[in-house]
Amino acid sequence: MRWACPEDPSETFDDGASICPEHLCPLEEAADVPPPAEERPEPPGETPVQPADRRKGWSRDRCWRCSHEAAPGNTRCTRLECGRSLTPPALYIEFAGGEVELTEGVRAELGRLGSYQRVFRDHPNVSRAHAAVRVDADGTAWIEALPTPNGTFLNGAEIQPPLDRQLASGDRIRFGRDVEGSITLYRR
Repeated sequence: MRWACPEDPSETFDDGASICPEHLCPLEEAADVPPPAEERPEPPGETPVQPADRRKGWSRDRCWRCSHEAAPGNTRCTRLECGRSLTPPALYIEFAGGEVELTEGVRAELGRLGSYQRVFRDHPNVSRAHAAVRVDADGTAWIEALPTPNGTFLNGAEIQPPLDRQLASGDRIRFGRDVEGSITLYRR
């Protein structure tokens, strides 16, 4: 299934996406979708546009998560299904089993134990302490591979402990064989 940005229906995404990285709004099922860019011939003399590898901005007049319009003076989204703070986290990671949100100056271990265990509890190939993510005071996000037999991967390349790698919006992380998450960074 393909998904489209409601603010620009010409922008379409694969099944793994849930938020438009440019407009920061939830995607909707695409109706008449042109084929993906990789399947369309490029016009002569044009260079394909690459996705931005920059921190995403956000607008105070909409919820960062569901794009619901914010009422003046509110600090939380008024949409019942959302109810989140209107201020986005510095780092947002979306996994199939749940989400990880961090603010500046915070470090969290990810795995089957700890504060985010609910995200990984159904995945025996994820270690109890698989990786750690952190956001520095300046908003720079990092992932650190912890010693594990199943590996931690950033954009398909394995990270060897004790090294850490800087994260960017649009990056994909994978724990073990099949637990993937997509990274979104917000400028605050």
